[in-house]
Parts: sequence; structure tokens; C-alpha cells
Amino acid sequence: MMTVKVIPWDGCYSVMTRPGGVCKEVVAPSYPRLYFHPDSETLLAIDQCDWHDLEQESNRLTHCLAQRADALQRIEQLQKDVTTLGWSDVPERNRFQNLLKEEYRHLDEACKTLRAELAELTPTENLPAATLLDENSKKNALGLMELVEVKGGKSGAKFVYVRSDKIRSHWRRYRLNSAETKSGNKSFLKVVEYTGKDGQTHTRHEIDPEKLKGQLAKLKPSMKAWEVKLLDDNSGVWSVWAQEFNRSLELSPLKDPRMKFDAQAQLLRWAYGASMKGVLNPFEIDIRTGQYKPKAELQGKTSVYANLSLAEAKSSGKLHLPDNVGVKICYPLDPAKIPGGGMGILGTFRFDIELILSGSVGASLGIEAGVSISNNRAKGLPVKAMPDEGYGFWRQIDVTKEGHMPLGGGAELGVFVGAEAGANVSGALVWLNPDHDGKYSALAKVGVGAAVQAGGGLSGQLKFRWQDGRVRIEVSGGLCWGTGGKGSMSFEVDGPAIMSEFMPCLIYMLRNADYVRLMQIMMADDYYAFCAIPLLVGMYGINSVIDAGGNIAAELKKSWDEKESRVALMANILNTKGDCLKFAPPESKGAVIAALIETNLWDNVASPVSHEETTCEGGTVFSARKRAIIYALRWVQSQREYENVMQHLSKMPGEGKSDWQFNEKKVIAFLAQGETPKTYGYAGSLVPSALNITIEPSHYADNLRNLYLHLPEAPAIPPGHVNMSTLPLREVLPMYLYSCTRLIHSMHGDTA
Repeated sequence: MMTVKVIPWDGCYSVMTRPGGVCKEVVAPSYPRLYFHPDSETLLAIDQCDWHDLEQESNRLTHCLAQRADALQRIEQLQKDVTTLGWSDVPERNRFQNLLKEEYRHLDEACKTLRAELAELTPTENLPAATLLDENSKKNALGLMELVEVKGGKSGAKFVYVRSDKIRSHWRRYRLNSAETKSGNKSFLKVVEYTGKDGQTHTRHEIDPEKLKGQLAKLKPSMKAWEVKLLDDNSGVWSVWAQEFNRSLELSPLKDPRMKFDAQAQLLRWAYGASMKGVLNPFEIDIRTGQYKPKAELQGKTSVYANLSLAEAKSSGKLHLPDNVGVKICYPLDPAKIPGGGMGILGTFRFDIELILSGSVGASLGIEAGVSISNNRAKGLPVKAMPDEGYGFWRQIDVTKEGHMPLGGGAELGVFVGAEAGANVSGALVWLNPDHDGKYSALAKVGVGAAVQAGGGLSGQLKFRWQDGRVRIEVSGGLCWGTGGKGSMSFEVDGPAIMSEFMPCLIYMLRNADYVRLMQIMMADDYYAFCAIPLLVGMYGINSVIDAGGNIAAELKKSWDEKESRVALMANILNTKGDCLKFAPPESKGAVIAALIETNLWDNVASPVSHEETTCEGGTVFSARKRAIIYALRWVQSQREYENVMQHLSKMPGEGKSDWQFNEKKVIAFLAQGETPKTYGYAGSLVPSALNITIEPSHYADNLRNLYLHLPEAPAIPPGHVNMSTLPLREVLPMYLYSCTRLIHSMHGDTA
């Protein structure tokens, strides 16, 4: 840890530093100093004996921030390192657990110190606008003041941040001509035009150093000689400050045309490290050893420090939450089907979130250890950052249980009370897709303005809903953010992603839980709506699903009564050889089969669609419908799923469940129609060498029986195994998907 102590003596000051435990004394002359407060456009002159306390206050606050940022960096690095361990490396896992707990302790201590420093601050919206507060204002208003030192530096302009009660009322002040600020802008700003990437002309603020120098020149007659000399000797600081802010606004991806200097802007710039620059930057120096770090790209939650836009007083960060390897979501298995029950790993989720932080709400996320999430808004939460029970690949959460509430770290700081944020969270929920070679793919995006509903009798940390023609996925703040997270977020899946991403994710979750219906993370009506989706898409396409909205069940029921819809679904199944039902729940496949074997839905005599044969078939009955039934089972993963399909032989998912073997007999009876071998010829007569020809039109009934017998009883990797969630679906043996008409020649006495 580095300590800094300033001791004034005989017009000079002694700086005691302790980098890496080595004490070093540096003696330098002490001169008066000038500071500029941009918000009030006030020049502050401080004599040589007074500014030491001001600098010490700023350095102390900066060191508190640096300790917080340093702890976050170490936590993120440990979470990254733990992913390199093998599954069986338990001693190393335990070592990392202990290291992480220690770093979380450092984070808690740093946040506690920061909270103590800010405990008395007045909410920023209650502070007087454009005012340099001082010790006399403490009873009514106490704020954090941002000062720019009138002095050149290698690292650009130097920012000093102090509580307003540290500013003495007797220090001399010189305010710029306020007549030019009637519009609400600062007198040192100008508006410039530029051509954007869209080819259009836009405007933005710029600091005009020459305009500022002209304003300062008007103050010189009333200033002391040494103050004028300091201004003249350090006139280059205005160009440095202007260049830094102007370039920040020009290059910012946030594209806010305005520069901000108000109380909220001052607080946020401090919270995200403006004062660390060139002083005690934890991203450049190991503050525990004093050694310089090798240059490394910032990642995770610390990236919001690197992406501070000084001029806009905003910061942004693209975060992988709860860490870069995500979190395994688990669900209790049915002990009646799986000996001992246990937990099935449904899959691995990660939350790729972008935070846009501004104002006091943004500052709260730079101070507190936790976060309170409400839809697409996030705010700092005063909690203790107690570590979870697992990290990296070992992080597993039973999503059917309420997440542990973060331990309280105290009441909300007054400076943040009442502060409301607009949407400051965007991004996506991604999942580890087994069909994408172990890579993450986008599942859902943060719902904009979507109200998280009040549970409807559900509990836990993850909920799926069908609402307004889209899938809503609600997650707890703890599941998303990890340690210290509270509240909830809503994600949504719409358009083609419903079929291309959500349905595959749902089917893998069902497979991984051995076809338990996951009713603890979704309501029955929502689950059956999901079952209807692949059926309606097969009939009409995805737009019909979106248009149906909350009436999806009624739309499906109406569609079964329309011949064109039934034919379209069957044609889709035949054309894709069942791929259109690859990611369909067992209830969906059962509904298809139920519709295909129901005779009163089809024209048994004249329907060419039902009897359409393949090139190797002849004399068959209902060939097309039989092929569609077999294709519907092409992606059945186990005998358990097959039995589940047969249990739900109802055109409307959720309407009925019966004995699977009884239903299977009905399917076999339909498939066996017209499959009785027929023999023609004169074998056995007095005609020499006479032949019999036996025609076996099709073998769909036998195929169905054999398909079931050759399925594994359960998935190849048992549910709950760590590798189960990454195993792709496997199709049934291709030989049971096809049937060709057989002609068998035999003579009298043959046993063929």
C-alpha cells in the first residue's frame, strides 16, 4: 500500500511516500496556487500554507477510489484465471476460492471507506446550480467540488476533488463575466459545426481557450501580482484542458453534443477516476507494491473506468456477467425417473451488458459494492460483496430457489437518495449453444420499457413468459450481476430469433432435465404457448406467431380445422425431413402425430396429399402422412422422450395426457393400414416353375417399433453431468426413417 503525507515547513513542504513499504522523503518549495472551478467559472487563489490540506484531501479520496478499482481488477483476474483449471483440480479451486474471498473483503473495505467520505453529501439535485460551495455552506449544502489546477503537467490537466467544507471562505475568488452565461452555457464554451458519418451537419460544444484567456485577462487588474504571474506562467494549461475535453467529446461513441460541469457531472467524473490520472492510477501502478504494471486491456466491470468520457461526464462499459464464462443454471430432476434425483444443468447463460452511466446514479455504481437492477436501469446498491459458492466453471445456481439477498452495507447514501435513472442498461442474454461448437450465441436482448411482472405464483431466479407475441425472460439481479446483485431484469426474444434461438435453448433445457416440464420457471399456459410455436410456424411462418400474440392457443385450434393449414404443416415436415420439428417439445410432436392419425381431419379416399408416394413406393396407403409421423420423431433423443411424445397425443398441447403404450398402439394401427403383404401367382398349382410374387407395400409400423427399441433409455451422458449441457442433439438411426415397397418372388415350397 502506498501512503502519502505532506508536512509544510519554512515555506516549503516535505512529501513522505511509501511505495512498496520503502519510505522516501521529497522536499520541494511551497508556492501559492490557483484553481479553476468550471461549473461556477470561478478562479480560486490559495496561499502557500492552505493548499496542502486541499491536495491531501483530494489525494485521500483518490486513494479510496483506487483501492476499490484495484480490488475489482484482482477479482476479475482471479475469475479469469480459474477458468484454466481442470474439473478435478480441487486444491487449486479451493485456493482460488480463498483468494477471491480475500479480494472481496478488500472491495468491501474500500466501499465502506468511500461511503464514510460521502455520507454527509447533499443530494446533487438539491445543490445550488453553478455555485462554488465552501465551509459556510455546510449547514445547507455539502457537495463535491471539481477544480482544475492552473499548472501544466505531463499527463494533461490535473483535476482536484474535495468536499466543499474543505474550501475556506477567506480564499480569494475571481468570477468570470457572468453576462455571457444567460443562455445557461459557460462563457468559455463555443458551438462548432461538423459533418457526421451520416453526411449531415451537426453541432457540439468546444472549450475555447482563447475566449477563456480573454475572460481571465479582465480579472487581472483586481488580482495580486503573484496570481497574475501564475496565470501568465501557466497559460498553456487552458489549451491542454480544452484539447482534452474537446477531443473527448469528438471521439465519444455516446454522441452527446453538450459538455457538462454541473454537480452530477463533477461527482461522476470523480467516481470514475478523473483524479487518478497522473497521480495514483491503479490501472498503471500496483498500489499495494508501488510497481508499474505491464500494459493490459481493461475488461469486465473495471472497463467503465477506461471508458470515461470527460466532457460528457458519462462512462460506458461492456460487461460479461457474472463473469466471462457465465453461470450454469440448474433445475431439480424428478427422483421418480432419475435415481436419487439431483440437479440437471439446463445450460450456461451469460449476460453481455452495456452500461451507460451518467449523473449521480452512474456515480453510485462507481462507489457501491452492489447493484440494484430494475429492467433496463441500474443503480448502486449499499451491500457487502460476499462471494458466491462457486466461480468460473464451478458457478452453478438452482434457478428454482430465491437468490440469497445481499447482506446490507448500510442505508442508501444521501447523495444518491431520490436519484432516478433513465435506461442505462442495454445488451443481450447469451447462451452456450451446443450446435455452435461451444460458442455463445445471442438468445435475448434487454427489454426496453418492459415491466417485470410480479411473478404470478412463480418463485426463483429465472422465468420464461409468452407475452404480446414475444418471449420474455426475467432474471434476478443476482443471477445476472453475480455477487451483490439485487432486483431483476427483463429480456425479450422476438421475430425469427424465437425459432432460431429460443426454441433450441428450450429444447436443450428440456433434454438436460430429462423432459421434466420446467414448471417452476414458467407457467403452464406459457409452456403450452411455446409448444404451439413450431406448429404455427410450420403452417404459416413466424409472422403468424407474432400476430397471434396472447391468442396463440386459439389460433392453433382454428388452424387444425383448416385443411390448408394441416397440409402446409405436413408438407413442411416432409420437405425438411423433420428438421422443422428438431427443436419442438414432446407435446408439439405429439400434437402433430395426433393430427396425422385422426381420420376425420383428412379425405381418406380422394386426398392425393395423404397418399403421395416416394419413388420407391407403390400401392401404399397414407404414405405421406406416415412418413410425416416418422419424420416427426427423427430428433427424439431417448426412450424417455419418445414415451413423453406418445403420452401427449393431443392436437392441443396441454389438453390431455394418457398411457403412452395405449397411444402408441393407436399410432401403430394407423401405420399398419395397408401394410399387410399380398401374394399373387400360381405357385403350388400344376403349372411348372410357377412363381408367387408377394408385395409388402410399406414397413412404417415396424420402423416405429424398431426406432423406439434402438433409442437409448436415457441420454448418452446422464442428466446433471457437467458435459451434458454441451452435447448436441443426435438423430435416430436413418434406416428407420424410410420405407420402400418390397417385391418377394417365391416358388412352391419356398419359405421366403
